[in-house]
Amino acid sequence: MAKIIDGKTIAKEFSEQIKKRVDEIKSRGIEPRIAMIRVGENPASDKYISVKEKLAAEVGISSVVYKFGSVVKEREIADLIFQLNEDKKVHAILLQSPLPKNLQFRAFVNLIHPNKDVDGLTTINQGKLFSGEPGIAPCTPLGILHLLRTVCEDVAGRHAVVLGRSSIVGRPLAQLLLNANCTVTLLHSYSKDLPEICRTADILVSAVGKPLFVGKEFIKPGATVIDVGINRIEQNGSSKIVGDVDFNDVFDVAEAITPVPNGVGPMTVAHLMHNTLKLACYY
Repeated sequence: MAKIIDGKTIAKEFSEQIKKRVDEIKSRGIEPRIAMIRVGENPASDKYISVKEKLAAEVGISSVVYKFGSVVKEREIADLIFQLNEDKKVHAILLQSPLPKNLQFRAFVNLIHPNKDVDGLTTINQGKLFSGEPGIAPCTPLGILHLLRTVCEDVAGRHAVVLGRSSIVGRPLAQLLLNANCTVTLLHSYSKDLPEICRTADILVSAVGKPLFVGKEFIKPGATVIDVGINRIEQNGSSKIVGDVDFNDVFDVAEAITPVPNGVGPMTVAHLMHNTLKLACYY
């Protein structure tokens, strides 16, 4: 029977630590501030922004949200980013994804100054991560590593398999795990023999966006399983959120596992606040 890695509780404890640090730097005249940009009419994006605003207020970080409709000129978004880059009261800039299909997310992200790139997604910050230099790393991979260390303080030498190679989760997570001295295998849609390879993993992370894709045939007995997936499915006439991992099928095989929801998600938002704090302190 697996230990459930309670991301909600761990994130709450981490947020309390962040608040103490925020209070400390405020006493020295520094008020951390994050600017969030939402483009389009995506209800999920609105919800995520709301969650981030709420946690920012709880830890004492000032936040401001800029909203554009689906019909917007590229220049308007670019001008706002340039304005925020120059605003000394703003320490962190977040561009909420996804953008409307006619807009290129990476092109706009790279307009953000690397010293205000709270998501660690600019080419410069990702280059620093891959070269092992200090910088800002993406929030979800940081949250995953944080969760792993609550059940395994030293991950060095362990074999980690990452399902998914996105620039937001899979690739930066693989690099963070390498930096932590794991042996890392990165799998993707063209990889063959997925269950066989996954069964060699001491740590299995799934970020493929396929509901209930990972069953017990993927799991080495005693492995730690981190489920990044957030998938909405119809079940018994109602809508339900599930992960990439079939939790019930895997539960008796794994040693530890994150639930969905309340696993990786809360840690992503907590590390967004921590990255904002770091940017306020260092730049």
